[in-house]
Amino acid sequence: MASEQSERPMGSLLSEREAERYFQRHEMLMEFSRLFDYGEASDRAVAIVGPAFLDTLLCHILTEFMVDDHKEVTRLLEPEGSLGTYGSRITGCYCLGLIGTIVTADLRLVGKIRNRFAHDLRADFSDPKISQWCRALRWHKEFFAAPPPDATDRDLFQVGVNQLVTYLSGVPGIARSRKRVEVLGAFGSSCLVWHCAERSCLPYPLR
Repeated sequence: MASEQSERPMGSLLSEREAERYFQRHEMLMEFSRLFDYGEASDRAVAIVGPAFLDTLLCHILTEFMVDDHKEVTRLLEPEGSLGTYGSRITGCYCLGLIGTIVTADLRLVGKIRNRFAHDLRADFSDPKISQWCRALRWHKEFFAAPPPDATDRDLFQVGVNQLVTYLSGVPGIARSRKRVEVLGAFGSSCLVWHCAERSCLPYPLR
């Protein structure tokens, strides 16, 4: 059976839309670096900016991986679509094999922290629940370095988010190299064959 995955090699030329998304990500990364500053006085600003950029990266990863149908993919990823929320995009990326279990768990913890800040005007990083979630972040500890003993909960959050951003920024290119193609397109002009229990049945030829 023909493969449902394109054979596009890494490093191949980008389409116009792909190039647009690439430069958009680069510009957003620069803006993220400016806003997600360790000197930022507001805990709430830090807790909102980090997850917002992670959400954008997840959206781009899914877009690069799915079939090249701008209208349908946009419909799926818009706010009211099936993959229109931060949580659903995490689940989608994980179930499609684009991110692993530790990254998935950390992204969900970041989402919980973001939601706590969004729904509680008095929230800060000294909140016991937020502190617990910050200390549960694993990706930066296991694949970067163990934090120093005097690291604050906000430090753990910012380093954790920065390491997730660093990792996820490279995933769109990998997703693009494994981009899905339309199933019928993979068969070309050939016919579909059903293997029945007693005989092979050939449907009407595709035209």
